[in-house]
Amino acid sequence: MPRVDPEQLLLPRRKARIDEVVARRVSGLTVVLENVHDPHNLAAVLRPVEGLGLQEVHVVEARSGFRPNAAVTQGADKWLDVVRHREIGACVAALRHSHRRILGSRLTDDAVPVEQLPFGERLALVFGNEHAGLSADFSAQCDGFFRIPMNGFAQSFNVSVAVGMALGTAMLERRRLGLGGDLTDAQQASLRQRFYALSADLPGI
Repeated sequence: MPRVDPEQLLLPRRKARIDEVVARRVSGLTVVLENVHDPHNLAAVLRPVEGLGLQEVHVVEARSGFRPNAAVTQGADKWLDVVRHREIGACVAALRHSHRRILGSRLTDDAVPVEQLPFGERLALVFGNEHAGLSADFSAQCDGFFRIPMNGFAQSFNVSVAVGMALGTAMLERRRLGLGGDLTDAQQASLRQRFYALSADLPGI
């Protein structure tokens, strides 16, 4: 049986939309979640990550497995590369291998406001879990720390809100710097074919 080309099964408007999304995809910025265990929070994080144009999320699941709530993700997770790690060292090694600065989120005096981060560089923004925040072990591996300024009485934001605010700030700053999608031609070609197949609902392609 001849292999079906998923591109041929898509309407021109859908194909153009996929091409546009792929052209804007960002690999130089990624999010890391450390032991976020609430499935609702995991799902709520994935939606702004995908919606704002990032392609990759790293998840450290040493204590909590990665089980996002499908009703909340609304399919956002299928468009992402979710890289799962059983321990912090493996995650850090992967981030260093891709030449990223590792910046942790925490509310301390040594943390700079998120808008001051160098979003023109390759960065990994690390967020801890809902109760304990970023662990001491992961904090020890960070190159620096950032915080989201707060003006009310609340002491912290929900992790999904924090990720959304940080990424919104990041993408605005990248736009100000004239930065758009940063995938190589080869990466774009591969991602387009994957998205065509997903849109055409052809499993195994």
